[in-house]
Amino acid sequence: MIYIDLFIGFLKVGCFAFGGAYGAIPLIQEVVMSYGWISDEMFTYFVAVSESTPGPIMVNLATYIGSRQAGFIGAVLATLGVVLPSFIIILVLTALLKTFLKNPYV
Repeated sequence: MIYIDLFIGFLKVGCFAFGGAYGAIPLIQEVVMSYGWISDEMFTYFVAVSESTPGPIMVNLATYIGSRQAGFIGAVLATLGVVLPSFIIILVLTALLKTFLKNPYV
């Protein structure tokens, strides 16, 4: 099912994309080409549009590809997949920091 593939594909990108958005572009391209969602030329156009629109490039690229493949729901799932790992990491770090701040030695 395309919805699950979009979510899992961009979840992988969100988990393993280190070095910022420009470092994630080859990883996104690899995922997109392995599923055959868009052509290489269309991917280049999507990268150009993602760079020129406001917001993070990875999120814009995930939203455009998800929208192209499965409409609004695909855009939401792809965006959620790429953002979810970072969101969970920040939640865990905030919870840990909160417990450390209660320590009088910190």
